[in-house]
Amino acid sequence: MRRGLDFVPLVLLFGVTTTSAVTNQSIVPALVLNYPGATSTQARGINNPGEVVGTYVCAARCTNPLTGEESTAGTHGFLFQNGVYSRLDVPGASQTIPRGISSNGTVVGQYTASGVIHAFTYQEGSFTNPIDVPAALFDNLGAPKHTLGVGINPQGELVGCYHEDNLTMTTMHGWLKGLDGEFRELVTPHAPGDTTSHDPDTMNNGISATGQIVGIYSSSGVSYIADEAGVITTFTVDDFYFTHAYGVNAPGDVVGFYGTNQAGAPPVSPRGFLRTRQGDYRGYVVGGANSTQIWGINDMGAIVGQYTDAAGTHGFVYRFTERKP
Repeated sequence: MRRGLDFVPLVLLFGVTTTSAVTNQSIVPALVLNYPGATSTQARGINNPGEVVGTYVCAARCTNPLTGEESTAGTHGFLFQNGVYSRLDVPGASQTIPRGISSNGTVVGQYTASGVIHAFTYQEGSFTNPIDVPAALFDNLGAPKHTLGVGINPQGELVGCYHEDNLTMTTMHGWLKGLDGEFRELVTPHAPGDTTSHDPDTMNNGISATGQIVGIYSSSGVSYIADEAGVITTFTVDDFYFTHAYGVNAPGDVVGFYGTNQAGAPPVSPRGFLRTRQGDYRGYVVGGANSTQIWGINDMGAIVGQYTDAAGTHGFVYRFTERKP
């Protein structure tokens, strides 16, 4: 059943994408996150209690000076809880990327094992993996198949994307895994009543408690809002700027990042954005940074992301408090 969405539509469907101007502001993070001993840190998800998940990179084997724990060179996951960092790596994985966390503490993400990407969840010390989209949903049979887990809501519904090896954009589709355990491929309607079109290059990134989904047409740089029945509307920031939506909360606020270039090319000088439920846009740039990306938002308006400055790449938490009724 199609769920009601509490947001103000800005665009028309079926090929018409409208844009909206953005007002940029320099921000000072409420919290800067640097995993101890790591080369760089990215904060990717935050829940209502304020727990943060993300990734850290070690250019070479690194040691956490607070615990003595060693990490191999590469990308690792972390959980930041009550002021303490904990490494979060799927056993046997060569790379782990936590990307979202629900209000009950369930983490969703992806990991790589033997060259194949799988989704996973984690809660209270226990991993559930692998989580893989059924082979029948893929465009081709026989190619290595990858499943990426990206978002989770309080009810436990998961979203992400899947694609085939070396064919990322032409075979990538957004998916929703419902409470019934079934995977649903994102519907991209070409006309009213179309329930069978499944355009490639889509990636479901966030899902709220209301069932609102946000995602991207990855290579074109156009974002969308959807529900379990499919894409409802598409949007970009300003003059058709490259726009990637990654997070959405229960009130209907959407966050992500955009480039200072037109959609259709990789983002230049990424800046974070907030699209409020009223349809207003705000741009966020961490003071002194040359790149700011926002990945997640909770229901209280706390956002998480990463920024890069002369000292490297850091995770951050920032809270916007202004909200219209």
